[in-house]
Amino acid sequence: MQGEDSMAKINIEKNIVFYGEKNEWKGAHIAADSVRQDMYYIFREKPKRREELGQSVKTAVIYGTIGKSRWIDELEKQGALNLEKVRGKWEVYQFQIVKNVFPQVENAIVIVGSDKRGTIYGLYHLSELLGVSPLIHWNHVWPAKRDSIVLDESANVTTKEPSVRYRGFFINDEWPAFGTWAEKHFGGINAKCYAQIFELLLRLKGNYLWPAMWASNFSLDGPGLASAQLADDMGVVMGTSHHEPCMRAGVEYGMMRGKDSPYGDAWSFLENEKGISKFWEDGLKRNALFENVITMGMRGENDTAILEKESTVEENVKLLRNVLRTQNRLIRENVNCNLAKVPRVMVLF
Repeated sequence: MQGEDSMAKINIEKNIVFYGEKNEWKGAHIAADSVRQDMYYIFREKPKRREELGQSVKTAVIYGTIGKSRWIDELEKQGALNLEKVRGKWEVYQFQIVKNVFPQVENAIVIVGSDKRGTIYGLYHLSELLGVSPLIHWNHVWPAKRDSIVLDESANVTTKEPSVRYRGFFINDEWPAFGTWAEKHFGGINAKCYAQIFELLLRLKGNYLWPAMWASNFSLDGPGLASAQLADDMGVVMGTSHHEPCMRAGVEYGMMRGKDSPYGDAWSFLENEKGISKFWEDGLKRNALFENVITMGMRGENDTAILEKESTVEENVKLLRNVLRTQNRLIRENVNCNLAKVPRVMVLF
């Protein structure tokens, strides 16, 4: 067994350099920049980030996702990394101190993700080891100022796949609290506002969000798709709430309904099947390229019943089956012909 003095150690200070290749996921670069900002609070200077190995450095953070990083491929080929427990997994990362990494890099913390979120979680794990709270931007929980922090091999870890695939929260009834905060700091519930929410979610190792929905429209208020695009870039899986099927916010139908609207003027699958189906279809097309969990089913407007109170259970079940059959068809036609590959959720109450 190695003694404490023989363990590989790495000294983290303001001169550390982050290396992430240009081809890396945009979300990993965003997370790396967040960690660099964390280090600014600790060391009073923000480390540099580079996309190419250049001048020699003593200490570095090298991050990359399997299949997107030639540096990671090279380290594995050299035998410096064993990625058997990482490759092909869901949201797994390996965090490892490596000595004499490359001719240009003497010592490095190497962070390898099995996928986009694996790499992102690995980067935020570094912040945790440095004493940074996930709530750093929320409760003014600032990390202690230091000149340097030493990590040794006891920090090395290879995580396991999460036991719960999708983990997150729902911004419900956003006024006055959330909405007031967004208006004051970001001018509204928009992409700038959601950037803060996404970062918090990822620091907490979450991955799934139902956005504000009471009077908000996630896919229009970015402005436009800016919030949805940012979520996808950062690695956040988006859904919609319990009565907002097919990636369309509840307030959207109220904005677009009307006598001459292609969506008709009745939130009723019995009275307006063609218009409602078109409304769902356009929502699926609009958000198809992003990583989503699609909410299915249907409820009446403003949390009311889908049918009148006098209807029977059998009539409600029949209508809901028709709704689900239509939604599955639209998903096959506009998202993926293999429904088994499309995450969906049905919330009935």
